[in-house]
Amino acid sequence: MPLVVCQTCGKEFSARPGRVASGRGKFCSRECSATSRRNTDIVACQWCGKETLRKSTRQKYCSRACAAASAHAAHFSKPQQTIRCRTCGRPFAPRTATDAHCDARCRMARKQESGHGYGMFEDPWANGSIPPDRYGKDLYRMPDAGLGF
Repeated sequence: MPLVVCQTCGKEFSARPGRVASGRGKFCSRECSATSRRNTDIVACQWCGKETLRKSTRQKYCSRACAAASAHAAHFSKPQQTIRCRTCGRPFAPRTATDAHCDARCRMARKQESGHGYGMFEDPWANGSIPPDRYGKDLYRMPDAGLGF
């Protein structure tokens, strides 16, 4: 059996030729194999500066408390951006990333003028916002005495 040098401790040991050929005969013992898998990278925490053992490649903080404190500080240190309402043009601070109107009235007015919204008693088939079915029959359109159409 060929002699192989352990990749962790440097000790020579004998390994079967098949294990060496397949790339598995690298360590002299289970302890050396386990030691090679342990991570020994020491990094500084981005929040408090304390040095800690890195457990993953994406780890930035030494604890969950430092990560939460950093996220809290980042959230509240952002300047509040303002955008202009698409309907009235008034500047406002959006609550979500998709807000485009300053309030519900502007949002509804924009829907009314674009033709996508319809009033409570307006027939959606009559104004064309619901197209007729492809066979030319509106099987699901039933007269409604309460709504008046």
